Amino acid sequence: MADNSYPYDTGIIRELLKNKRKVRGIRSCFPCRHRKVRCDGQVPCSSCVKRSHPELCRIPNAGSEEGTQQQPSPSSRFDIEASLNRILENPQVQSSTDNNILISRLEKIEEQISSLKADLRTASAPAPPRVRESSEGQQSSITSTRLASKSPGHHYVEDATGATIYLGSRSDAPLVLGCRQPATTGDAMLQSAMMDQFVPRAYPFTNLWGMDATARNVCETLPDDSDIIRYWQTYQSAVYPFYPALVTADQFSRSLFAFLDQRASAREMNRHVEEPNSSWLALLFAVLACGVQFSDDPIKERDLRSRVFVCSSFQCLRLSNFFNNTNLDQVQAMALIGHCLRNNLDTNSAWILMGATIRLAQSIGLHESSLSLSASEQHQRNRLWWMLIWQDTFLSLTYDRPPSAITGIFPIPLTPYTEGLTFQESVFTICKIILNRTQLENSGDSHPPMESALDSRRELEAIWPTVAPFLRDKSRCTTLQQHLERLALGIHLGYAICRFTWMYMDSVRQQLTVLPDTIEDAVQQAIRPIEGFLDLHRFSSTVCRSWAFVHNAVSCAITLKSAEQMLPEETNRSEIIIQRLIVVLEKEERESEWVDTDTNVRHFGPYSRALKALREIYHDTET
Repeated sequence: MADNSYPYDTGIIRELLKNKRKVRGIRSCFPCRHRKVRCDGQVPCSSCVKRSHPELCRIPNAGSEEGTQQQPSPSSRFDIEASLNRILENPQVQSSTDNNILISRLEKIEEQISSLKADLRTASAPAPPRVRESSEGQQSSITSTRLASKSPGHHYVEDATGATIYLGSRSDAPLVLGCRQPATTGDAMLQSAMMDQFVPRAYPFTNLWGMDATARNVCETLPDDSDIIRYWQTYQSAVYPFYPALVTADQFSRSLFAFLDQRASAREMNRHVEEPNSSWLALLFAVLACGVQFSDDPIKERDLRSRVFVCSSFQCLRLSNFFNNTNLDQVQAMALIGHCLRNNLDTNSAWILMGATIRLAQSIGLHESSLSLSASEQHQRNRLWWMLIWQDTFLSLTYDRPPSAITGIFPIPLTPYTEGLTFQESVFTICKIILNRTQLENSGDSHPPMESALDSRRELEAIWPTVAPFLRDKSRCTTLQQHLERLALGIHLGYAICRFTWMYMDSVRQQLTVLPDTIEDAVQQAIRPIEGFLDLHRFSSTVCRSWAFVHNAVSCAITLKSAEQMLPEETNRSEIIIQRLIVVLEKEERESEWVDTDTNVRHFGPYSRALKALREIYHDTET
């Protein structure tokens, strides 16, 4: 809601500034108060002039009362555009400008924008479906009526980048993905004027070294040996077990310590280190980028170092000519870069990069078995292919976009002599079920969407009896790692079941009403992954920095809210667990905050976006 003490809608500015702050006083202008910098009290103040947005510098009148504001007369869309154009074309507002005229213009803009937003919300809000008290006649309706085909998706604006991206009609809630509806005319013009000033953005693969850079130049960004070893150990304990994309881990470890020994020897002899292979260096930097994200370094250092390591890794890929000389090291590096991008909330870029990674993997035959390879080599390549499928499948399900790897699905590489499926094999099985459903839809099969979603859910539930005993029964866990893997699998599998349950309900309510028992079941399916996330956070908050865990839990929480609207009796049941989730996210958000050199408040990791989505959906008041 706008702060009525100011002559513009501070809610809009708050969103553009990417931070929320409670009003603390009236002695400084809004931009200075947001940035937590000193304001000299002038209009415009020196800080706003320096940052080239003097038109936003306004101090509330001392005598104005809360809630009293002049009601502007309705204005047309043309008036909004004309007013904003005059403001934007003359950013250096002179002190002699009639403030009352400018305030009146902004009030008219605010009034029109609020009206348009209200109209859009009213038009787009779906009416909650009726809940049937009886199932009488439902079976005959199913057999006599075919459900409508899948509705088209929509375009949304990504908050982090300002890019317009596509979300399918069955995607996760746009808020969870950091997206919002495209702005109205007035919002769009104001946003375009402010975005570059207040939203820190960077291309994730920026070349920091210039066109003539060599691998030796890139190696200058490597940290000390002790930090490299520390990040490698962190990767092994907090990253690898839950996304083991480094399928050549043993070979990599041997090469890593040989490289460190060579580097130390070169320093002692005061000579240059022999330039290592660019592909292997790309993999090294990708591993370090993942490791630093889960390290105990200060928040700012974690954020900046991980981004520099990602840039370094991609620069090494360029040097290796990875499009024409593709190898396993490069494919592994790209998979890990995608993992880093997800944790940095650049999930759309991660999805795009994974498409390119899968194409490179296919270019070297990673998607098919080869008789010329040994059994161990083939197993290694099969595992890497399924690691790509893992990330691509879940991201595609999240955005409701077609996955890149819907062909060449050879059998899951299983570990021999194990009692049940391992954690990673269980996730592979989840992906295979999701991909099978995608293939069925693309084949033009006339199978009704409702039955298809229900069949997929049954297949997912059938995974539980096939997994290792410790993954389904906590009493069989003997180590912390087993507990963590059990909870991680519960989050992934529970999220997939929750999604297909909701797809089933969405298909049903197109022409039928939804039974209370069905809604109660959907609530239970949504609660389980949230409980799993809270337990995982209790055991290891570091592991929970992974975007996948946070996203899956929050997505299920939003599903709970939708179920409450359909069956209000379930509200009390879900309220407690949602509040527990919000408390955890609030704690992590506070600990993930840092301020850059331009005094922008930044957040590292997935918590801030998840918390923002939950607050908006549950109408939580800000603290």
